Amino acid sequence: MRRIDFHIHTVASPLDEEFEFNLDSLLTHVEHNALDAIAITNHNLFDGENFKEICDAVGNSIRVFPGVEVSVRNFHVLAICDPRNMVSLSHACAQLPEIRQGDDGISIEEFKRLFGNSSYLVIPHYLKNPRISEADLASLGKLVSGLEVSSQKKWYREYRHTHMPLVMFSDFRCSADRPECWGKYTYVSIEDLEFESLRLAFYDKAKFAIAESEDHFELAPNLFAATGLNVVIGGRSTGKTYFLDSLFSSCDPDDVVYIRQFGIVKDAEEKAFRSKLADEESSIRDDYYEPMNDVIAIMEKLPAKDTVKKSIEDYLNGLTSYAETSAREDEYSRCPIYSGARLPLDNSSVEKKVVNAILTLLDEGPISDDVDRILGRDSLIELLSIAMDHYKKKRLRCKCIERANEIAKKIKEGLKLESSRPPCPEAPFIEAAMRNACVKRFAHLRQATKTEAIVGVSAIGNFKRVIKRVPYKDAKALKKAIGTNANLGGMLQLDDEEYVEQLLKTEGVSHRDRALFDMSVVLLNENNEEVSGGQKAEYLFFRALDKAASHDVVLIDEPESSFDNPFLNKSIATELKKISRRATVFIATHNNVLGVSIKPDGIVYTSLKDGKHRIYSGDATSKKLKAADGVDVDKADVLLQLMEAGREAYKGRKPYYGLA
Repeated sequence: MRRIDFHIHTVASPLDEEFEFNLDSLLTHVEHNALDAIAITNHNLFDGENFKEICDAVGNSIRVFPGVEVSVRNFHVLAICDPRNMVSLSHACAQLPEIRQGDDGISIEEFKRLFGNSSYLVIPHYLKNPRISEADLASLGKLVSGLEVSSQKKWYREYRHTHMPLVMFSDFRCSADRPECWGKYTYVSIEDLEFESLRLAFYDKAKFAIAESEDHFELAPNLFAATGLNVVIGGRSTGKTYFLDSLFSSCDPDDVVYIRQFGIVKDAEEKAFRSKLADEESSIRDDYYEPMNDVIAIMEKLPAKDTVKKSIEDYLNGLTSYAETSAREDEYSRCPIYSGARLPLDNSSVEKKVVNAILTLLDEGPISDDVDRILGRDSLIELLSIAMDHYKKKRLRCKCIERANEIAKKIKEGLKLESSRPPCPEAPFIEAAMRNACVKRFAHLRQATKTEAIVGVSAIGNFKRVIKRVPYKDAKALKKAIGTNANLGGMLQLDDEEYVEQLLKTEGVSHRDRALFDMSVVLLNENNEEVSGGQKAEYLFFRALDKAASHDVVLIDEPESSFDNPFLNKSIATELKKISRRATVFIATHNNVLGVSIKPDGIVYTSLKDGKHRIYSGDATSKKLKAADGVDVDKADVLLQLMEAGREAYKGRKPYYGLA
């Protein structure tokens, strides 16, 4: 098995934070991960001189392949080639535009023109941001060699669902201040590392793996952790935080949560705590009001009431004039199109929603495994293709109607210039009826939301957040909520339809979605009381764990500095075990409640000798903890020394507990 890392950056582009290339950083990365082959894949550029410098530095110790990370639409693709094809790669990269943060990339068609000649390994971001959609993946078709994911958890979850090879690479920036990258490489089962051998390997997903030991979290070659719950132990200043920091910098930011030492205590201070709760309340409000956005978008496009009234008056006057000029009818006015009505407009919003719904099911989510098991990924992809065909047909029909109406309008204008009879005006009744219906529906919504109601209760550890929909207390509160300087005196006393009409007339409103009702968000403890000072840290820790549950890697640094042992044993240990069923958890601790009683799946031991960090690891059931070079230590001795201050101290405490 050969270790490869085909996603390494050595030259900063406009898409990167500025960094200066450091050759020693690259060589350390190669040595630390015992890599057999690398690819240099800078954003939208290939630097031949930089590539030669790297090849000269590594000599024949590893293989170096030229490549590029291309921005395509709103996703990224790695394109890697044989070193003998560097001239073609350089020529293709010279045609790429300068792409900055926020810019769209090149089109798929342009990517195919530049890199679609079958001489490249093409590896798009799959479960890694910015990620490719299923529709765009289908557009690239057989050009795709493999799919890049961002974490080991994602690799294991996705492996059984796709027929394509999955790979995981470091996305490493070779700068002097860049920390080491842990375990972000892929194993490929091939004898030699020639490009053609690699190309053939990508026809068989079984040739790829991300760890030598199956179902383990690989930290480095020959150094493994458990995929579940790992306890990180070590003496003071021996590298526990260094270890967690290194893991954090190695992970994709979207995959990892880091609960740092003393961070909870700092956030529990009164001012910081109020700010945290205010941010949470703001987020809850935004989420609850969000479905109103589509309704408000329609309401804001409605014509003013006086405008509709005038359009009806103008129509009636025009209709009278048309009837009174029947004697002036001529060959132009007798044309059917002269007095014909516009074709009724249509839209493809429903079809678009169906496409988006299927894409949501295909994206990784909390029930992805259930969706795949019950519906099947291949069936969903087939259904997506059918839904996209329906959407395209409906969209084309809508465009045809719009174009037909535009053509008819121009013809009418031409006939009008030639005819002596004025055209029959178009009736505004549909628009008037639509406006009236919208106002009535919005008024009905206001009526239905006037009374106070509990709209959500969410449990977070021993706490619960109660969310209520409440009426506005006064016009001042309404004015602040909707963000206007207009005078709203007496507005809350208007009946529902008058209230809506007044809202539509009010200028300078930034949040019309919040005009119907206010919200109240209260945080309560298990006794249904508002949280006390001592409970703030507990709540914040539960909140952090709640966020962590949706990530692949969770890092926690010495939580015992904030809590007592009964709380750690009863509450935190239970939550951590629950999270570790889905995520890989590393918790650094000196506390035996979390270090031993928690019953971890794996143990990581850190030491520092002569200024050099050493890491040992093993399963919780193992007698020995091993380092990457094969040196081992006795697990029981390490635990007794660090968790109990040694065997003799442990024996000496027994009488005080009545255990002697």
